Amino acid sequence: MTPGLPGEVKMTLNDAVLALLLSFEIHETDTAIRNTAARCAKQLPRSKRHLMYSIASSPSPRVVVDHLKRNLDRVRWS
Repeated sequence: MTPGLPGEVKMTLNDAVLALLLSFEIHETDTAIRNTAARCAKQLPRSKRHLMYSIASSPSPRVVVDHLKRNLDRVRWS
């Protein structure tokens, strides 16, 4: 996480994805992943929040994060 002044972005998309992957590995529950995604979304810039909100509102966030984990090497971050 990047330190900053109040009102600045506190988290990068890489930080958020890492938090999701850790939640997936440690807790292995939809609720934990959904809660992590929602918390991370609040700390991301508006242009990067869509992924976190999509995961949080998914019927099965574990499946989404597992897919992300398996294909992480193919993702191009903008």
